[in-house]
Amino acid sequence: MARYSSFDDVLASYPDRFNGDKAQTMDDRVHMHLTGDEPRDVTLYVHHGELDVIDGEVPEDPTLKLTAKAEDWVAIENGDLNPMMAMMQGKVKMKGSVPFATKFMGLFGYGG
Repeated sequence: MARYSSFDDVLASYPDRFNGDKAQTMDDRVHMHLTGDEPRDVTLYVHHGELDVIDGEVPEDPTLKLTAKAEDWVAIENGDLNPMMAMMQGKVKMKGSVPFATKFMGLFGYGG
């Protein structure tokens, strides 16, 4: 598993890690609202096997909205923070479908 030093590193990894074969029937938007020292909004569009990453966009009606401190998301991606524990502790908040969230993480070879 790669180690990421910043959210920018995580974001840059998504296109290479994306498994479009698993997303052929998907047409969804994931809005990541990041807080903390470097707040930002990022939208990941998954549509029919393709991925578009748009930094700074807030979609009107995302399939899933994730809210977390950027440093907590990096810790999840590095396997240093368990995503379920992070949700239970309120470090990650999710609005949308839990089954979709699980499927979405699987599109990136997530192993945390």
